[in-house]
Amino acid sequence: MDARAAKSILILEDEPLIALDHDEIVGQAGFTQVAIFSTCASAHEWLKSNTPSVVLLDVGLRDGPCSEVATVLTNRGIPFVVCSGSSREDAGPAFLHATWVSKPCIPEELIAALTQAKAKVASQA
Repeated sequence: MDARAAKSILILEDEPLIALDHDEIVGQAGFTQVAIFSTCASAHEWLKSNTPSVVLLDVGLRDGPCSEVATVLTNRGIPFVVCSGSSREDAGPAFLHATWVSKPCIPEELIAALTQAKAKVASQA
């Protein structure tokens, strides 16, 4: 993985202000390649030709639950962090093994969760 890919992140969030906030937080954390989408369909399309080092996602986007996106991420070994107001129990099995951060989140907790998710997958490789 090249240095650019190691600092890439995909943000899936349907609330524009929250997406902008997350963009600022991950930028401060050193992520230089940021892609933001508000629908599962656009995320699926982007993932066909891109592999981020980590993904930050909400359980529900404008076009529905992100369960299929979470399954794709898991199958491809891409770590992801769920930042959602939904509970883990209500989210479904695709999200069970993800790192979770409650929304609204504290920036330091979000950065720690993203770092932990990346490290967890790297240690399994």
